[in-house]
Amino acid sequence: MQNPKRQAGMTMWSLLFVLGTLAFSLFLLFKLLPPYMDDFKVKSALESLGRQPDAGTMAIGEIKEAIRKRLEIDSADNFNLDNSLTVTARGRTKVIRINYESVTPMLLNISALLTFDHSIEVRGPE
Repeated sequence: MQNPKRQAGMTMWSLLFVLGTLAFSLFLLFKLLPPYMDDFKVKSALESLGRQPDAGTMAIGEIKEAIRKRLEIDSADNFNLDNSLTVTARGRTKVIRINYESVTPMLLNISALLTFDHSIEVRGPE
């Protein structure tokens, strides 16, 4: 027979700590998952624009409209594309960059600020 003082296991307090940590992790996951899913949609819209053969010859308005249509289809239109999209010419290539921030309210007056930055290079006309 073993001595009861040598028994080991989870106490009520350690179980509450583990459950609290798990609950907090799930809370963060459910709060931060939607902005990251939207970012995935923005990144895929930018990559699909880069795969278009005429992307290098598009004007800035055409690029915005193409990305806006794709994001509207994907239901990811929670940010201002006019402020976050920049197009710069570098020789024969264009660099299309989307740089934006997402503020996610967490609890009471606590918010999470997420910054996202994606860019692609497309070849212009030869």
